[in-house]
Amino acid sequence: MRDRKKLALLSVAALALLVASRCEKKPEDMNLEPMVIVKGTLTSEGIECPALRDQGGILYTLAGSIGSYRTGDQVCVKGRRVQMSTCQQGITITVEWIGPARDCP
Repeated sequence: MRDRKKLALLSVAALALLVASRCEKKPEDMNLEPMVIVKGTLTSEGIECPALRDQGGILYTLAGSIGSYRTGDQVCVKGRRVQMSTCQQGITITVEWIGPARDCP
C-alpha cells in the first residue's frame, strides 16, 4: 500500500514537472521585445527586404512599407521584432511607423 502511494506521488510530481516545462518561454523568445524603436541609415544590403544599419552597426531588415524613404536616408523605425520572415538576414522588424531620424524618441 505504501509503495502505491509513493508511486502515485512520484507520478503526480513528474506530470507537474512536465507541464511546467512546457509553459516556460524558449531562451530565444526571452530577448525579443514586443515593440522596438531603431534609429539608423537605410542601406542597400537587403536581399529580400529593405535594410537599416543602426548607429551600433547592427543590421535590421524591414518587413512592410518604408514609404518614400530611400537608401542613405536617416530614419527612425518603430515596429515589432519577428522570429521568422522572408527577409533572410539581420534582425527583422515589421514596420508599424517610419519617420525621419530627428523624430525618434
